[in-house]
Amino acid sequence: MSHRRAFLQQSLGVAVLGGTMPMAFMRAANAQALPALGTSINPGNVLVVVQMGGGNDGLNTIVPWSDDNYHRARPVIGVAETTVLKLNDRIGLNPSLAGMNELYKQGRVAIIQGVGYPNPNRSHFEATQIWETASPERPQTTGWLGRYLDRQFPLGTKPASLFEAVALGDTLPAALVAQHVEVAAIGALNSYAYNTVKDVKTSAGVLYDGAKPGGSPYLGLIADTARQAYHGGDVLRGKLATYTPAVTYPTDPFSTQLKLAAQLIGSNVGTRIIFVSIGSFDTHANQRVQQDRLLKYMGDGLLAFYNDLAAHGLDKKVMTMTFSEFGRRVTQNASNGTDHGTAMPLFVIGGGVKGAIYGEHPSLTDLDHGDLKYGIDFRGVYATVVERWLGRDPAPIVGDGFGQVAFV
Repeated sequence: MSHRRAFLQQSLGVAVLGGTMPMAFMRAANAQALPALGTSINPGNVLVVVQMGGGNDGLNTIVPWSDDNYHRARPVIGVAETTVLKLNDRIGLNPSLAGMNELYKQGRVAIIQGVGYPNPNRSHFEATQIWETASPERPQTTGWLGRYLDRQFPLGTKPASLFEAVALGDTLPAALVAQHVEVAAIGALNSYAYNTVKDVKTSAGVLYDGAKPGGSPYLGLIADTARQAYHGGDVLRGKLATYTPAVTYPTDPFSTQLKLAAQLIGSNVGTRIIFVSIGSFDTHANQRVQQDRLLKYMGDGLLAFYNDLAAHGLDKKVMTMTFSEFGRRVTQNASNGTDHGTAMPLFVIGGGVKGAIYGEHPSLTDLDHGDLKYGIDFRGVYATVVERWLGRDPAPIVGDGFGQVAFV
């Protein structure tokens, strides 16, 4: 049904996708005993997932400033010790992450080091699919968040809101592909609608070559999705107009996404999962300029986002988690950049997060063919989020046996 997906994306300023379409698409150090599943979890908790697209270089994000091996491996692109925002006597933040550093000092940031999985993949597309479907070993047609939605809303039930889960962008990420729960992708808010009422009435027929009611098992589903998108756009714009940001956001595209995310959260439209992206972090050449700029966007944008949420009394109900498809090589290349690598750090941010550093920074000498060795399986991070923040059993969603990390 890939033609159905393509049609919806072209007809809307948004893609509203039902799950019936297939995709064309270690236990951690610092872990503690965690409360049993079923303990009180706020049903209003919101998860914001930030994709750092392109493969972010972790060594210039969480900088091992006291390790001489780091400075030897990166004589040109390494972050100078004098500029690092030091977290302890070993590591610190890239100086472009001043906003993140402020959140860390407030106790709102968990830094999870050395995250990866066995036999890592270095292809952008395949590695992204692995992280978004939480399945390194075999292909999956649904994403990890899509599987959460399917279990939260079993077949035959629907979320109370069309905007239960939202991707802020023109396409639906694999992470949010579900079997039977529809997810909205909002590229531009003003275009979240069909252009005319006539489009709503005729689009399903066009998709199925003029099929009449009863002529296709999918006709009713497409028509219903179209009607929801048409009316949902008006509802969404009206709701968001009631929310006034309490801070001035930076004007870069990532911060603009976060501003919209805050509007969704604060306008009571029922949104519980929001997916945003920033990139590209594919820094094969002249890395410092590109990565530092993007890290500044991310740090400053998240600081504005959480200051805004806090002013509205919402910061403790919103958790933000970052990921990238892979890290970068330890040694800089001849173009003053870095090539595709493996393990990386993740950030988890929020008023309900136990701010600290989790896991050990990967060794720069004990390497796997020049790449960092991971210490924490990313599925353990996901399992923690699913169970301790979203309140569901993580085993059927991301698998089990990967441990959890006590950041919440």
